[in-house]
Amino acid sequence: MSEKTAVKTREKWVDDVKVIACILVVLGHFFQSMTKANILPENDLYEWFETTIYYFHVPLFFICSGYLYQKYSKVNNVGGWCKNVAKKALALGVPYLTFSTATWLLKTVFADSVNKQADSLFSTLIVNPSAPYWYLYALFFIFLVTPTFSSVKVAVVGLIVALAAKVLILTGGGYSVYAVSTVLSNEIWFVLGMSICAFDVQLKGKRAQGAICGLLFVILSIVVYTAEISGSVISFAMGLLACVAVILMVADFEEKFGKAMDFLAKYTMPIFLMHTLFAAPTRSVLLKMEIENASIHVVLGLGISFVGPIIIAWIMKKTKWLEFFLYPDKALKRNSK
Repeated sequence: MSEKTAVKTREKWVDDVKVIACILVVLGHFFQSMTKANILPENDLYEWFETTIYYFHVPLFFICSGYLYQKYSKVNNVGGWCKNVAKKALALGVPYLTFSTATWLLKTVFADSVNKQADSLFSTLIVNPSAPYWYLYALFFIFLVTPTFSSVKVAVVGLIVALAAKVLILTGGGYSVYAVSTVLSNEIWFVLGMSICAFDVQLKGKRAQGAICGLLFVILSIVVYTAEISGSVISFAMGLLACVAVILMVADFEEKFGKAMDFLAKYTMPIFLMHTLFAAPTRSVLLKMEIENASIHVVLGLGISFVGPIIIAWIMKKTKWLEFFLYPDKALKRNSK
């Protein structure tokens, strides 16, 4: 998500996948908050939906970031590494600190209305990042330890190392430090994205395979939910199957997606970063107004979750100093001209 928008036709699938993942993230957080606030009743359909999307929505982001990293970067020496770390510290660090702090402040101010009380600011920023900002936190540390692949052989080695890291997590290791455990857990998704590029995997023309994977995923997700099967291995396998299905189908349908998808692709980052900043206060205000109608909460809450970030992002882009907090690298480049 932090990478520049892929504008070439061959990479349009990346934008489309990120839009789908972003929508699922918003829906997941929104309905989770609605049930915790007892506005919507918990039921099997919701619980199945929440469990199912959490298998793969954030992994899709890691895969897209890995693909763009391998495609547009060259980090295989000390100089390249230092340059990349500085670049990512700016591009990821500024929005991470900005919106994590903003969320912490809102949770502190609306302490009586939020579903989860805020930790200390230090803990929120350094030790235990909050959703959805943990993704930026994890992505920075992944960039910190992951060079780009200079050849197919190196890509194979990278896949083996990433898989070994995932196995370590699946067997119960690496959980003592959050920064370590999140890298070990999500490195495999990032490297899979890099590998799609390094191996020059042809994604188009595989609609049937994607549909089969998607159907199999839905069937298995229902079986897993109803049989109450759980565990990290199951989650990883389900996530892998879902990611394959989404990517193959999106890549083959990319020309059929309309202008709405292209529009949302421009605002994936703002929506991802700011949707909770709009949804939570809206829910709190409605409840203080004694409005408990679920339909009103859903329509207004979801609407503001998408429209609010888009409007704020547009304002920030038009204001030089504000743009820095959302797109610091772009803001500095524009001001240096």
